[in-house]
Amino acid sequence: MKLYAGRYVKDADTDIKKDLKKRGRLIIETQINHSYPFCWRSDSPLIYKAHASWFIGVTKIKEDLLLNNKKAYWVPAFA
Repeated sequence: MKLYAGRYVKDADTDIKKDLKKRGRLIIETQINHSYPFCWRSDSPLIYKAHASWFIGVTKIKEDLLLNNKKAYWVPAFA
């Protein structure tokens, strides 16, 4: 919803709930305690979201990659 665009999801929670109540769309509000994934580096909560992605089948082109690596000018040479 554009109304909340650009805001951190947890900061918008209260406004979203108020909006849902005002429009008669909030059926029940409750708290559920459960374990939640946190980043091991920053100790911040991980927010999962679906987004488009693509992958390369590297094993299918492995031989071509290895041949072309021999043609490349690598700096430094040991790379």
